[in-house]
Amino acid sequence: MNQLYEQLQSSLQQLAPRERLIVLGGAALLLLVLVYLLAWEPVVDAHRQRADALERARALATRIEQAAVLVRANGAGSRVDRSTSLLAAVDRTSRSPLLGKPPSRVQPEGDREVKVWIEDVSFDNLLRWLQDLETRYGIGAATAEIERGARPGQVSVRLSLVRE
Repeated sequence: MNQLYEQLQSSLQQLAPRERLIVLGGAALLLLVLVYLLAWEPVVDAHRQRADALERARALATRIEQAAVLVRANGAGSRVDRSTSLLAAVDRTSRSPLLGKPPSRVQPEGDREVKVWIEDVSFDNLLRWLQDLETRYGIGAATAEIERGARPGQVSVRLSLVRE
């Protein structure tokens, strides 16, 4: 390494002062371009991608909220079966092919609440199942903790379901 440095230094000393300035200016410019390409641009691109992802997530949340309002408005005039117990309705609908897989755990909390744990279920199927519970039995999610699953579109969820 020292030998290479000494060779570069001696080559630089052999150049005329004007040529030396041009070579050093070019090296400085090359260093700036490398810093920009290897450090600054990746940081800016990552920031832009995160901002775009955040904007898409906000747009999705807005669409979900609008869909929920429409579902509530359209379901208001339909008949809701309130005679079936909360636990029985959750159990019956969770076994249907709509959800795709049974919950890993169902825990009643008195007559008014049921806690449900579902692992690695399709997010779309989960939303359809929740819509079915709400339109057929008047059961909605009081709380929901949703975690991203191992595969795209899969989630693990802990729900607290109550009759509205």
